[in-house]
Amino acid sequence: MARKSSKTAHVMNLLAGEEAESSKEEAARENLAARQTSDSTEKIRELTDSNQPTSPPTPISIIDMSSSAPDPVAELIREQLEEAEGVEDAPEPETPPLYQETEPDAPEISIPSFQYLNVMEYIVKNAVSEYMDKFDVCNCDRCTADVTALALSHLPPKYIVAENTTVSPLLNFYSTRFSQQVVVELTKACSAVKENPHH
Repeated sequence: MARKSSKTAHVMNLLAGEEAESSKEEAARENLAARQTSDSTEKIRELTDSNQPTSPPTPISIIDMSSSAPDPVAELIREQLEEAEGVEDAPEPETPPLYQETEPDAPEISIPSFQYLNVMEYIVKNAVSEYMDKFDVCNCDRCTADVTALALSHLPPKYIVAENTTVSPLLNFYSTRFSQQVVVELTKACSAVKENPHH
């Protein structure tokens, strides 16, 4: 069973008719607790007041500005400020107008931070010489161009737009993804060019 709080005990005492004795005891306890609390706060105040040393007030120094003796440091600072102010007041050389009617010598070339490219073309160009060697196809420029064109004709174009910093990782990803299709088409193209070279 839960412990009775003082309110519960008070209500129970009222109901039971034992009000007089318990309320007197309770009032005595409350008075004692209040006295102890007030005594302890007074002791705390006394201790904190006694711990703080009493210090005499610090004297305030008064500077007399009425003396007419020249201060060499102040004079030097004033001279430097006057010289700097004199330089600022000097007329500025005439600047050319902001908008000129003549065209600038070299137009500014803006380098885009992104580029677009055909992934299939990149993969085929990187692998064409390897497969031409495997199938003993002529490695001249004309045969290389024929094999590349024939392979790209049978592959679907895959264009991507990527920032310059992310091109390499994307190309590596797509190279592994489309490598099977590229191998098949390069094999077919190498066989066709080997049978019918243009030279």
